[in-house]
Amino acid sequence: MYVLCVWGAQVITAPARDASSAGTIPPGAALGGLGLLVLGAAVPLILLVIALGQGISVHRRARRRKGHFTRAELSQMGEKQAHAQAWENARAFRRTLLSGNVPASVDQWNVPPYAGERFFAAVPMTYARYYGQDVHYSSGGGFAYGHPAFVIGAMAVSGIANGIARSNARAQAAEQWRDWQTAHVLVSNRRLVVNASGRWLSFDYGAITAVFPEVRELTLVCQFPDSSPLLLQGSHSPLAAIMTTFATHGRDGLARHPSLLALD
Repeated sequence: MYVLCVWGAQVITAPARDASSAGTIPPGAALGGLGLLVLGAAVPLILLVIALGQGISVHRRARRRKGHFTRAELSQMGEKQAHAQAWENARAFRRTLLSGNVPASVDQWNVPPYAGERFFAAVPMTYARYYGQDVHYSSGGGFAYGHPAFVIGAMAVSGIANGIARSNARAQAAEQWRDWQTAHVLVSNRRLVVNASGRWLSFDYGAITAVFPEVRELTLVCQFPDSSPLLLQGSHSPLAAIMTTFATHGRDGLARHPSLLALD
């Protein structure tokens, strides 16, 4: 390819050089020849990069066929397997409840149980709460003295800054999901208990006013009359959604809730 481009550059510039009385090459022919030379140098490099990429891809596929994986690939495989296992555990948990049996309980020693309370899971989930908050901001007034144009400019800058601060404060104060974090969650037959920011928070099923068990999205949202809504998310959230639905809607709700049919 490089040889062809060099030959092409000579073909383009030779007639122009012969026709020129000064022996110089006109700009158009020079640019054309230069373009061919650059192309002749660039194309082999591009092809080399493509060949190297293809070689690396073939090498990786060969390693995978032999069972050799990178750390990132192993981590991704582990996450997929853990997610699949959590999904199957949730399905088995639902089948046990629908059959009228009591699922196996787990030991936990951090939270004192209610009378007759049994804990069925102690797992990590993403935790958040939905609420607004008061946000205070200071507006800059300032004093400008001098040429009228300078005074007007200073006032405009101050007004823009105050407007940005006011908009930011309004956005921060609006109701939204806050306190995002990974929390340790206990699922029992009486409540959900969440360790968030080092504190154990109890959410009794009997206090729930609305529940949204979106198992396909791996999300559970519960509303309460006297506290902000709760969000639990992650691979283990279907199990929490199953127990919450069973406690609030009974076995019939557990069997027919549209959001839980994905577990069938």
